[in-house]
Order: sequence, then C-alpha cells, then structure tokens
Amino acid sequence: MHHQDPLIRQHSLRFFRGHYSHQVSMSFEQVGICDAVIWQQRREVQDAYYPFMDRLHSDMQIMREGYHTRELEVALGHPELKTLRPEQALLAAQVLARGGVLVTHDPALRRLPCLRSQRWDVASAQPDATFPADLQALYETSCAFVHIPGE
Repeated sequence: MHHQDPLIRQHSLRFFRGHYSHQVSMSFEQVGICDAVIWQQRREVQDAYYPFMDRLHSDMQIMREGYHTRELEVALGHPELKTLRPEQALLAAQVLARGGVLVTHDPALRRLPCLRSQRWDVASAQPDATFPADLQALYETSCAFVHIPGE
C-alpha cells in the first residue's frame, strides 16, 4: 500500500479495502518482514506510518499464524519450492497446505505453476471499496513512507 510503483500500490489498496471486513491470514514471519522494513526508516516516518498500520491490524480481521509441521514438510519437499528463498518457500507452502489464496506482488511466487490457481486476481477486487474515513486519513498520513525495493 506504500510501494513506489503506483500500480502495485493501487492493487494492494484494492485488496485491503475490499477485504477490510473479511478475515485474512498472514504469517508471523510476513508481519515481521513488514516491520523490519519500517524499523529501518527515520523516526518521523515510523511515527507517520504506524498509527495507520496499528489501526488496520486492530480493526481488520487479520489472523496472524505460525507455520505447522505440514507446511515445513511442503516447503522442503515440493520441487517447485526448492529454488526459492526460505521465507518464499514457507509462504508458498502455507498457501498450498491450507488451500488458501496467495496475495503477493513477488514475481518469483507469482510465476510458480503450483500456485497459479491459488493467486488473488486484482480483477476480482471491488474497485470502489474504501476504508472508513478515519482510517483513510491515517493512511494518507502514512504515505510519508514510500517503499522502494532494495533500499
């Protein structure tokens, strides 16, 4: 939702706005990866960003979950996952083992044939979905942070 690429940002916003009142899952690891990016930012950027994310995670039904043994087995044993970084393989295995839907902009994960039928399609998004006004205001302030991959 804070990516430098406007199309990626728009797609992410469509997902979160469209699923705001639905239950979604996120691994503990993915939460930590997002936090690690923000903790590298200047203090004033963190202070602008975190009220939005705190509110989003408090109000939205985001189930934060660890990995199960079956997911570890899939990550280590599935032939298509062997070339991925461990965090990518674990995320893919979690989706495969649970029969979930993967929402990602990661090109390596989007190319995996085993996940083709389990990827979220932005075309299915509600283009007119919105955040509640107070959350939208926090989002606009949080845009002091712009994610530039590799930085």
